[in-house]
Amino acid sequence: MATEQQYLNSLRGVGSRAVAVQNVALTVAGNTTVAGTYTVPPGIWLESVTIETPTAISGTPTSCLVRVGSTLHGQEIVADVDAKSQGHIASTIVAAFDKIAALAAASTIFIEVTTSGGTSSAGTINTLVRYAAPVV
Repeated sequence: MATEQQYLNSLRGVGSRAVAVQNVALTVAGNTTVAGTYTVPPGIWLESVTIETPTAISGTPTSCLVRVGSTLHGQEIVADVDAKSQGHIASTIVAAFDKIAALAAASTIFIEVTTSGGTSSAGTINTLVRYAAPVV
């Protein structure tokens, strides 16, 4: 008798991939840089990076720039995107980044928010990393 996973794999087909999303939440507090990491599962293909600001960042900051890279302070995946206002941003992945092969050797994605201007900036910015992983 097949396991549930084996049955689902038979429906998906050989070489199919399951889609998943992981959130990295960063809390802004003043004019600082806040960073977080996302551990890359083996064999993933990057599909998208979405930035969600559930409530506008308080303190009227000039900017809250979100960047995503394969190195700390890097912008190899998503270059600076201002996420100070409430809303949803379907960020653009840098054209030179290979969404299929580029993460094969990486084990971590770095996500960073740099806040500047205004006073007493505070709030949360969520970064949703959507990826396709091999079905096992």
